[in-house]
Amino acid sequence: MFKHILVTVDGTPQAEAVIPHAVDIARSMAAEITIIRIVEPVNSDWSERGALGKGQGDSSAGSAFTEQAEMYLLRLAATIDAAGVNVNTIVKQGQPARQIVATADEIDADAIAMSTHSRRGINRLMFGSVAEVVLHESNLPVILVRSA
Repeated sequence: MFKHILVTVDGTPQAEAVIPHAVDIARSMAAEITIIRIVEPVNSDWSERGALGKGQGDSSAGSAFTEQAEMYLLRLAATIDAAGVNVNTIVKQGQPARQIVATADEIDADAIAMSTHSRRGINRLMFGSVAEVVLHESNLPVILVRSA
């Protein structure tokens, strides 16, 4: 039985496909949900001109991305709250899979729920699979929903 489910989203409709499933599970177990959105640090791999390489970064741009992510999560949280489930939101910066696993530990989650984009071939090679890394790195049950 789950008491706290960490639900991951990345700002895409495909990632949001997990939400109705997580809400159903949470309602049936009287669990709470924490939604997490990972924002890549602005200065990580892009210079001021957008070329690859370490740049100075713009902290105001990072703040804007974080603020947008917070607003996005509040919109999703309102929907979950309206369904009768207690919900929290978290925005973090960094590598998505690492942050998801670390946050699950920090908040004492019982499970992680996420959508998989079902990338294949060159897209998977280039972008990797956050879901796959989370599956291998976390000791928690991971609920995967294939997005349409």
